[in-house]
Formats: sequence, C-alpha cells, structure tokens
Amino acid sequence: MSWLRESLRGVLPEEKLGLVPRGFQRLGRIAVISLPDELMGEAEVIAAKILEAGGIETVALRTGEIEGWRRRPAVRVIAGKPTTETLHREDGCVFRLDVAETMFSKGNLDERRRVAESVRDGEVVADLFAGVGQFSIPIARRGRAGLVYAVEKNPVAYRYLCENVRLNRVGDRVVPIPGDCREVAPRGVADRVILGIIHVGHLYLPLAGEVLKEEGGIVHYHETVPEKLRLARPIRRVAEGLGREIRKIEVRTVKKYAPGVVHVVVDVHAGPRRSG
Repeated sequence: MSWLRESLRGVLPEEKLGLVPRGFQRLGRIAVISLPDELMGEAEVIAAKILEAGGIETVALRTGEIEGWRRRPAVRVIAGKPTTETLHREDGCVFRLDVAETMFSKGNLDERRRVAESVRDGEVVADLFAGVGQFSIPIARRGRAGLVYAVEKNPVAYRYLCENVRLNRVGDRVVPIPGDCREVAPRGVADRVILGIIHVGHLYLPLAGEVLKEEGGIVHYHETVPEKLRLARPIRRVAEGLGREIRKIEVRTVKKYAPGVVHVVVDVHAGPRRSG
C-alpha cells in the first residue's frame, strides 16, 4: 500500500481507502493529484496529508482534461500556497512553468531522455509543439543537436519556453518560434521532427513531412490509441499522412493513458517525398 493510502487509514472510510491514488505528479514544490468522483468530497483531507509529508508547498487538483489549442490543464489549488507557478528540476534541466497554464507530464521523462540521447552530432531538430521546452531543452543539453527550432502557439507556454532556454543556457542552440506551427515552422530544414501532441497529432503529419529535409529524416509522432489498435492505427495514419517514403517504423508505448488506452510514440524513418 502506498504511503498516502496508509496515512489516510482511520481518516477515510475503508471502502474509500482503496480509491486513493498510489501517487501524484510532483513538479517542483507543487503536487498535482487526480481523484475519482467518489473522492472529490475528500480532496482537501487528502491534500492535507500530502502537505504534512513535507517538501510540497501547494496541492492542485486535476479537474478535467487538457483544454483547447492552448493545451491548458484543468486544475485548481486546494491546499497550501495559492500559487501554480513552480521551478521543476529534471534530468539535469530546470523548467519554470505554471501547472494551471502549461502542460508538463513527468510520465514522459523516459521518452524525453531517449529522444535526447538519440540525436546525432549536428542534427537540426524541429519541435512543433514545444510547450515550455520539455523536449527541446534536454535535446540541446544532453543531445548533440546543432540547432533546435522550438515552435509554440500558447503565449504563456512560449514565455516560459524563452525563460527556460535562458535558465538552461542553451540560447545558442534553441530557437524559440512563437505561433501556429502550420504557419511559422521552417520547411525543408530538419533531420528530426518531434510531433509531441496527442489526440490530433495525425492532422500534422503532412506538416512534419514538409519540415523534414528533402532527403528525409526521423519523425517522432505521438498518439493516444486503444490498445487493440496500438500498431495498426498509428502505422496507417503515418503511411497515409506523412507524404514520404517510409523506410522503417517502430511503435513504442510511452505510458498507460486511460483504461484500455495507451500513449504511443511512433519513430518513423522517412525518405524523400513520394511522387504522385
């Protein structure tokens, strides 16, 4: 049993104890918790126990899904300091962010590390949904990229992206670009493209094909998909949408997303544009 559940023994009824999550997302000194409907009435009690454990100054409750084109998390503070801004350290990088305004998933850490370590000397990388820099900055710090174009439409996330580029001292390798990637992403420049948006990422596959260099390169395409379609659907979408010769495709599971649904990343080794 998790420490959180154990700390609530005798505080919550036994039938509710098993519904308490085993953990929560910690970003800096902010804890972001997700609770089932049956525990919403106990949210402040659970938050108080998290604060008692130490190291956390604010507890925020996730109240819904990521919202709109800004990819804005639905959260509200329920205990501790009334702030949603934090400084989060991860894998040798530092990120300033606002958990109520910008998206950041610790569950993608292994994927961020894998991509950063796979970048070869001098590569040009295009991160089309850069957020606060959670892929771009590790690539610049840990990887060997020559240049990273980091495109972000959400003005709040873009502001944090620029600050994080400064904090991590990667301004010589990361170029933040504000705006809609369909309008502002440079074409024909990248050895590697990161398409790190789920749910609608397949709609941007044609753009990823345009951003790659003429001879091709690698696309990391993210998608949430029912487990039974884990291979078939993303492979079909890439084949239909990228507009490039496909030399190799690998599908990796990043994490469980929901019951029966997984978050996958598709590594696409693409060649030149398909003729006709």
